Amino acid sequence: MLMKVLQISINQPVKYLQSGQFSAELGWKHHQMTHREDTEVIIGLSGRVFLQVSGQKYTVETGDVLVIFPWETISGYLETIKPSEFIWFHFDAGMVVLSDHNHHMVQEQTDKHIYLPRFFHLIAGEKAVISAKQLLDVAHSQYLVKSAADYATSMLLIELANNYWQQRQDISGKQNYINQIKEWIRVQMGRDLKVADIAKQFAINADYLTRIFKENTGMTVKEYMNMVKLDNAKYLLLTTSDSIQEIASQSFFEDPKYFMRLFKKKVQLTPRQYRLAYTHTFLNNQQVDPGVDIHFLVQSVENSRLPTNRDKNQR
Repeated sequence: MLMKVLQISINQPVKYLQSGQFSAELGWKHHQMTHREDTEVIIGLSGRVFLQVSGQKYTVETGDVLVIFPWETISGYLETIKPSEFIWFHFDAGMVVLSDHNHHMVQEQTDKHIYLPRFFHLIAGEKAVISAKQLLDVAHSQYLVKSAADYATSMLLIELANNYWQQRQDISGKQNYINQIKEWIRVQMGRDLKVADIAKQFAINADYLTRIFKENTGMTVKEYMNMVKLDNAKYLLLTTSDSIQEIASQSFFEDPKYFMRLFKKKVQLTPRQYRLAYTHTFLNNQQVDPGVDIHFLVQSVENSRLPTNRDKNQR
């Protein structure tokens, strides 16, 4: 299905109409409303709201952006299942609705037009949310220059369009973003992290994080966190004479039995078998440095001596 894209003229500031930050309580549902010449933009801040635009259903979550074009009808199709918040604003400008069949139109931003798709998710969208908050402040304050809200709206639209344009320009951008998340998890492995904690750190929705992480790594967030801990455990098995229970604790596993089951499942060796298999290739640095790629170090040792069947049978 072709996605519609809004081409907005920025030869001059757009005309600001109204805006607000809406808090939807449990069970809220958007009433039906038809736009005239104005365009509305909704930016999800928290929770989840269920909106329908011209017959198409959208779920707006944290960081999602939904654009309702002129003369379109918006309504809710489900009640909210948890408290939710979003910023909304209306504006008027020289606009043309296009079908997104030609990607180069969106990629070739000019100083005359910007492009906003019907629906997209902000990547590293802190600047856009700050810009939206600034619009709310400007629009609801007394300013000597009456067009201040027009300029604030234009700046927000440029920020949103730029975020989308960067995503389209840099295909590897999402992978770079995932790498940032992976590195943060690795450095924070001593904490009892939940997916929600990671999502909050990167200002994205937890469900969205789960989906893009799986798409880009082939692992769930939980699986990656366990891999980081297991790499640390392997490192300690290779560099210390600490007991299995001590290594489980130092690798941030609360339950030693769970640690041993997981280790056997992932490595196909018990922790003791693993230690015996590489007993002559101990690494000489016993300090776990967050700046060191432990996974790479451990892989180097493992590749230097693949375990034999005899190793696997030792208890």
